[in-house]
Amino acid sequence: MKTLLKHKILSLIALLLVGFSFGQDVSFTAATSHNTVKTGDRFKIQFTSNAKLANFKAPKLSNFRVLSGPNQSTNMSWINGKTNSTISYSYILMAVKEGEFTIGSAVASANGQAIKTQPFKIRVGKGVQVQQNENKANSQTKSGGSASDELFIRSTVSKRKVYQGEQIIATYKLYTRVGLSGNELIKNADLNGFWSQEIDFGEAVWTKEIIGGYKYSVAKIREIVLFPQRSGKLEIDPLEMKFIVQKRVQGGGQSVFDQFFGRVENVEYSLKSKPIKITVLSHPKNAPADFTNAVGSLNMKVNVSANEVKANEAINIKIKVSGKGNLPLIDIPELTFPSDFETYDPKINDNVKTSTAGVSGSKEYDYLVIPRHAGKFKLDPIVFSYFNPSTKKYEIITSEPIEINVLKSDGSTSDNVIYSSNKEDIKVLGKDIRYIHTNNVEFRKSNASFYGSWKFYLLMVLAPLLFIFTYLFRNKIRVANSDVAGINKKKANKIAVKLLSSAKQSLTENKTAAFYEAISKALFGYIGNKLNISSAELNQSNIKDKLIQLNASEDTSKKLIDTIELCDMARFAPVSISEQEVYNKAEAIINQIEQEVKK
Repeated sequence: MKTLLKHKILSLIALLLVGFSFGQDVSFTAATSHNTVKTGDRFKIQFTSNAKLANFKAPKLSNFRVLSGPNQSTNMSWINGKTNSTISYSYILMAVKEGEFTIGSAVASANGQAIKTQPFKIRVGKGVQVQQNENKANSQTKSGGSASDELFIRSTVSKRKVYQGEQIIATYKLYTRVGLSGNELIKNADLNGFWSQEIDFGEAVWTKEIIGGYKYSVAKIREIVLFPQRSGKLEIDPLEMKFIVQKRVQGGGQSVFDQFFGRVENVEYSLKSKPIKITVLSHPKNAPADFTNAVGSLNMKVNVSANEVKANEAINIKIKVSGKGNLPLIDIPELTFPSDFETYDPKINDNVKTSTAGVSGSKEYDYLVIPRHAGKFKLDPIVFSYFNPSTKKYEIITSEPIEINVLKSDGSTSDNVIYSSNKEDIKVLGKDIRYIHTNNVEFRKSNASFYGSWKFYLLMVLAPLLFIFTYLFRNKIRVANSDVAGINKKKANKIAVKLLSSAKQSLTENKTAAFYEAISKALFGYIGNKLNISSAELNQSNIKDKLIQLNASEDTSKKLIDTIELCDMARFAPVSISEQEVYNKAEAIINQIEQEVKK
């Protein structure tokens, strides 16, 4: 009998736990920027969840060329006092072959449950010809072998053995002894199991380095701060890039100079860095009860705006965590306030910087509380614990107890306060009742009447005319709005000027990557609107064909394509032309197309 009762109790507990776990409304969805593309087109896929994900694994993307990803982003919002957050993993892909392909399910775990997205299809039509990976290997063999001795990518990390949550810095450098005329990012290093933060080191700087008796030109091409999110053996996959190498070939040319001095050929090479293995240690077993996975060298300060207030007056309690570590990922323990206090969700102010030294700065939580009744209140000390990898110990910081003396309200109007849901500052309500006027009020009777006056008859005459004018004007607007291509063509120059001004601002602030991205957007946006080409069909082949149809010169078309390719190349490696020259070229090309394409 006891055994049967025990089984019933265990079954009831299991049902309650299952019901609680399924009460968590977790969503995990997949989306794409385009369901139909052409070969050579770029598009974006994204996997998004409203819960914290662990063990994220993307589907196989072998039918496409991965240009970038996984790129992790987090979005937080406050609606009606509730915090909503989503986490996303995105990839930039290029279609390389025709057909219909299925992108399978991404899998992950959330709240201890396995979740996955729904698969979806991408249809790829015929566009520009894209060289496949096997063709690249053939081109290397025909041109005389591997580029590993003269051109390679070296990947390094600051530490190979770290604790979970401890930051490390991964650096990718390009080494070359040959001339480069172009490059393209094929696949960014996968960072599964890591939270990452890109380091913006500005424009690449070339230095010299001697390796094995040979002098190499060296440039840093990528640098990332990584925070391992789970213990065990983790691996950073290779970074893959394509380069156009200038090689001198002796003889074989048609001219006497080619026979004597040799000629230069452009040869395509695909390179990848070596994978990096990281050993991630778990935290020691004796973690404090309030430990929230904060790791680094950190400090905490607590500031109270006032220790003595009147009832219904607001108090700000600020908790500031600063130092070096995984600041973007930490949380502080929830604070407990007396029932006499009205409380609001804290404002979170991030002042975090990412540099070659890692992630450092501060994170501040600003609590607003309003005591509603008089009395003396004592708040428990605020305890913050973190793991310090340097000492390999947990560190605990405890504040002093917070004592607040709340005086009785004197009933003045300044005591009436409200706090808006969108986290604005406290507002004081003034008097909401007006006194009755006690002065003598004089009333007058009006003899004038609008009906039957000359104003009445004038309005009767103008009303039909106003209706006819409105009807004709509305039809004219409808006809003008129906010409979508014409509208896009008219606004093409304005959009381009706006984006070019954004590029000018980036140029002034020495933001090289943002500058080239703005120039590329300006050219693509202008051409799409001016030539009435949809974004799905906006590729070099279609742009050339459209410009030829509209009688644009071949020189104009070539300058446009060259500038677009230059902007793409400049995002990953230095180019021989200055940003100001690129800006002037883009501006001149837009003006030239405006003059040549009149239709």
